[in-house]
Amino acid sequence: MPKVFKSQLIEVIQPANSTATKLQFQDFPYLRGRQIFGIEVLNGLDATASPTGKTLPTTAESLKSYLTLYLDDRNEGAKNVGEWIQNVPFSLLHRIQTTTASPFVRQMFEMTGQIVYWEKCFLSFSSSLGNVADVSFCFNVYFK
Repeated sequence: MPKVFKSQLIEVIQPANSTATKLQFQDFPYLRGRQIFGIEVLNGLDATASPTGKTLPTTAESLKSYLTLYLDDRNEGAKNVGEWIQNVPFSLLHRIQTTTASPFVRQMFEMTGQIVYWEKCFLSFSSSLGNVADVSFCFNVYFK
């Protein structure tokens, strides 16, 4: 795991009864223009609720979820931006292995200091979540 310089927990909320299979991120001003070095996702086994009191995704909802990030290419500079990280399964972003005997964490999804354009990032779902209450997708973002 890389050293943590700074981190922020961000939320993206899927409204109740939505049939959408794509969920767009909003802008996160505090992370705007920051170099991102790691990202992880939480689910309902990790916390009882999000900071805003919303339900976190179930394991079944997480298994349907994929992350696409719109960012710069560190090798070619800020002029070369795009969806360079596409459809990352949540199972690769979830580091906490929850077991009744002894929970542990895996290595986080490490990045190389890319600048992420959050308002162009999104989650996609293999099928509608069928959620009857709001679901909060929480990401812990490590940055500098």
